[in-house]
Amino acid sequence: MWDREPIQAAPQTEEIFQVPKDTTPTWEVELLLSGALVFSMLQAPGLLDDAIYALRPRLIGSLNFGAFMLYFYLKITSYALIATFALHLFQRAIWVAGLGLRSVYPSGVDWDKLSRGPIYRDYAQRTTPTLDQMIDRADNRASVVFAFGMMLVLMSLAIMLFTLLLVVVGGVAGKWLPVGMDGIWLTTALVLVFALPPMLATWIDRRYGGRIPPRHWLAGAIRGVYRGSAALMWGRLTSPILLTFFSRLGVTRGNLFVLGALYSLMAIVMIEFMLRAGVLALPGESYLPEKSAPREMRAVNYAESRSQRDALEGHPYIPAEIVRGPYLRLFVPYLPRRIEPVIERDCPAAAVAVSDTDDAAERSAENLRTDAVLDCAATTLHPVTLDGLTVASLRYDIAEDPVSGLRGFMAMIDVRELPRGRHELVIARPPRPDRKELPEPAIIPFWR
Repeated sequence: MWDREPIQAAPQTEEIFQVPKDTTPTWEVELLLSGALVFSMLQAPGLLDDAIYALRPRLIGSLNFGAFMLYFYLKITSYALIATFALHLFQRAIWVAGLGLRSVYPSGVDWDKLSRGPIYRDYAQRTTPTLDQMIDRADNRASVVFAFGMMLVLMSLAIMLFTLLLVVVGGVAGKWLPVGMDGIWLTTALVLVFALPPMLATWIDRRYGGRIPPRHWLAGAIRGVYRGSAALMWGRLTSPILLTFFSRLGVTRGNLFVLGALYSLMAIVMIEFMLRAGVLALPGESYLPEKSAPREMRAVNYAESRSQRDALEGHPYIPAEIVRGPYLRLFVPYLPRRIEPVIERDCPAAAVAVSDTDDAAERSAENLRTDAVLDCAATTLHPVTLDGLTVASLRYDIAEDPVSGLRGFMAMIDVRELPRGRHELVIARPPRPDRKELPEPAIIPFWR
């Protein structure tokens, strides 16, 4: 049975089971928030993935980039919340364990009854903290982790809003750029406009700040830069936490600690996204290709095997791996960011604006433009080959994917004359205007 120490008096019993008086006063609120946030935020990454995969196929240009940046920083925020408060719960669990153990054994380790050698007992007595020390340290670590996590969340949200602001300004101003000039240069210039002044002000302040009079215009300019930077990073909320860490750890170590945590979360999100997109592959498949190969059967290309998230990504698909009817139904989603620049460049008849002055003329012009778009899809955007031969008289119609809600092009390909066995459908993808090389086509094996 338990070798429990006898409790001598009632006052001592009450003292044993009390939470230490120097415990962080917010421990109950911390536990409540941590438990609620951990279990609720575990669903956030998956919901964000579903949202971005549903939105990106429908967006183009700066809207597409802005949606991705919103997803990127919200994913960082969700991971920061999960990691922070899971670690906080772990520290609080150690704290609760120490409190419970001290209530049973108030004096902690009974070294006289520990049946170990004298050298080990000497070593353990010098290195093992007491229960009070363990409780106090776990309490302090939990509070520090809680504050650090909230600072990371606030900083990532501030960076997200700042990035979205730059994307919106760059997208609006990009319409007035000269033809052929990429809007990325404008966004880069805006980043430098906001990033260089704080760096320059910090360098001048540390190097010459002691020699600049407080009322000098340069001192006022430096204070203005600091004021603007604090506003962008929500200084009233983050500065007390950030400056406390910097004053305790040092500016260099504090920066490494904070930026290391932030960039680590960014790396995790980027690696996860590239794994999902097929840019990276997990190790362990030594003799299989890292990227999709011509003979690889991907679930995203078959309606009966793809998932809800696969459908949202916007891949061409056929009903199943085995085709039994006389026709093969092919659906190719309409992806504005890839298709519309090619239509404007290579299919001028499809890019003509429709006038709304007369209803009959408008319907006629709309029908002509629709026919031009479908002809462009069959000849330029998504021509199809079957077993290496171009599908003759390919005709697309407009359809909607019932799972993802994406609209696109649907073709019924005659397969009545195909022999039994394996066949291969190849759907070309339009060349991107910003790249010279052709994108890899979608290859869909099937059987008759």
